[in-house]
Amino acid sequence: MIRLISALAALLVFAASVSAQAPIRIASGYSATSGPHAVLWVGREAGLFEKQGLKVDVAFIRSGTTMSQALLAGELAVAQTGGPAVIQAAVGGADFVLLAVALNTTPIVIMGTVNKMEELRGKAIGVTRYGANTDISARYALRKYNLVPDKDVAIVQLEEYAGIMGGIASGRIAAGALADPFTMHAAKLGYKELANVAALGLEFPFVTLTAKKSYVRDHADIVQRFMRAYVESIATYKNKPDFAAKVTQKYTGIKDPEILSSTVAFYGPKLAAAPYPTVGGIRFILDQLAPQNPKAKSVDPESLIDARAVKQLDDSGYIKALYPR
Repeated sequence: MIRLISALAALLVFAASVSAQAPIRIASGYSATSGPHAVLWVGREAGLFEKQGLKVDVAFIRSGTTMSQALLAGELAVAQTGGPAVIQAAVGGADFVLLAVALNTTPIVIMGTVNKMEELRGKAIGVTRYGANTDISARYALRKYNLVPDKDVAIVQLEEYAGIMGGIASGRIAAGALADPFTMHAAKLGYKELANVAALGLEFPFVTLTAKKSYVRDHADIVQRFMRAYVESIATYKNKPDFAAKVTQKYTGIKDPEILSSTVAFYGPKLAAAPYPTVGGIRFILDQLAPQNPKAKSVDPESLIDARAVKQLDDSGYIKALYPR
């Protein structure tokens, strides 16, 4: 009997050990095929999530708005997406928080077949989806040039950057809101740079990690593991540009080495090693949403931030160790 009990105990210990080693499977996604979304791709291709005991299924979901819906429905655990869509959803009552912001400025460049922004009057500009990063950026740029969105210039949603490129080529739109690697591709096609929104120095949560507050509360360990892998993905992008370019090629389909190298060189310095969400970035989005949704005026930006996972990694020296001198 004692031997049987001992054998059963050993079996239970073995089973527990196997269970502990089995990766935890979760679903995540990204909402655009532009350069900064490569952070998630790098983590997947370099096996960084598996290193933290996670098996992350990564899906391309065409827009931040659709991503928000999938996150709200529980189809995703953590989403890498633009700030405007998830903040807009939070204003509408979704229990979302921003866990991290990898890129806290807008890299959007308005490019097209006209010579200057003022010549867009009476024409159309392409964005991915209404309420998305491209839409917010395009509207901001138009106002800077005293053009009224939807009145002086039509806003056309074309799902993704490739659709915007196609819209310019066909003449359906005169310009589009683009991000690298598509901006350099557009330049090679002869399209003109009309406005560089990044040069305006905005705080803008362009690439966020977002989750439901309830998920963070109930799965704190998974969130911490995910964040460890994510900040290492940022470091890998910065420290290994050739690998980052190779991964970007795989996920965007762009093969021109000059464009790929330029994309990584552009985003590398801009990605935050310690990707804290900022009050200023969230407040900017709330201000942009307020004319269409007055509820945005009463939302406290800090209520949309949960940076505990980033802070723990920052305070512990984990992030600093990813950047050896």
